[in-house]
Amino acid sequence: MPDTSPLAVCVGEGLVSLVPATAAPLEDNRTFHRSLAGAEWNTAIALASAGIRSAVVSRVGDDGFGRFLTAELRRLEVDASAVEVDALAPTGLYVKELSTGPDGSIDGTMHYYRTDSAGAGLSPATLTAPAASALLAEAALVHTSGITPALSASARAAQDALFADRTEGRMRSFDVNWRSVLWRGREDEGRRVLTGYARGADVVFCTRPDAAAVFGTDDPDRLRALLPEPRFLLVTHPLGAVAFDGEERQQSDALDVPVVESIGAGDAFAAGFLAGVLTGLSLSGSLARAHRIATRALSSTRDHID
Repeated sequence: MPDTSPLAVCVGEGLVSLVPATAAPLEDNRTFHRSLAGAEWNTAIALASAGIRSAVVSRVGDDGFGRFLTAELRRLEVDASAVEVDALAPTGLYVKELSTGPDGSIDGTMHYYRTDSAGAGLSPATLTAPAASALLAEAALVHTSGITPALSASARAAQDALFADRTEGRMRSFDVNWRSVLWRGREDEGRRVLTGYARGADVVFCTRPDAAAVFGTDDPDRLRALLPEPRFLLVTHPLGAVAFDGEERQQSDALDVPVVESIGAGDAFAAGFLAGVLTGLSLSGSLARAHRIATRALSSTRDHID
């Protein structure tokens, strides 16, 4: 029998992450471990780990890195049928530089090599291809982030098309994910664009630093006043989160667990909350699930949970 449980579709670029074996400057590292990365892909993987059917709509290059990424999705039980293969453009990647913080935790800095990548070639045509169209028609939830519209004009047009589609019963989830380097020289435009997506979404995730950078305040209540449109608004920071469902407000502390490195934890947090919403949990229950899944991303230098 076909699986009729809710389907979550995540749209965005997948990347290969090269993670050094030791916390040291890149010039001192000889060994790097290959891993999957990309905000929306991380979220899809965490959703699958939470028992939610998930799929990715994206593009990769016709190269070894692209084949690795799609194989990883399948291994982690994420539908990769709508990942297009570009015969000309390469798969994007980034190199992570690790350093040890004063408390012994590992801090990560990303160095991106994604200009003119296959993922940057996302476009409205990507969404209307047969495999992607079929997934989107079934989706109970579509998740995107503020990274995609910064990649290229065509990727922004694809995201515009997703938000213009008001299919009844489908939630639109948006993680602000402000990347100043991608908006360099057009920061004001980026803020306007991301604000528009936030106001058009049903669920919005935003860290406090991103809230300050994009919306001019990191105060959750002031941010809620600025963004009354989304049903759910979540404002996160390392010590916890404030979540809104309409006028309901919940505040929760992060779980006290050892932190290896924090990159990717926000994507796992978003997946946990969305899994809670899709399975009918309350606001507090969804928030608790978000924190539990986020802890799994904090325990390694990979961007995604495994």
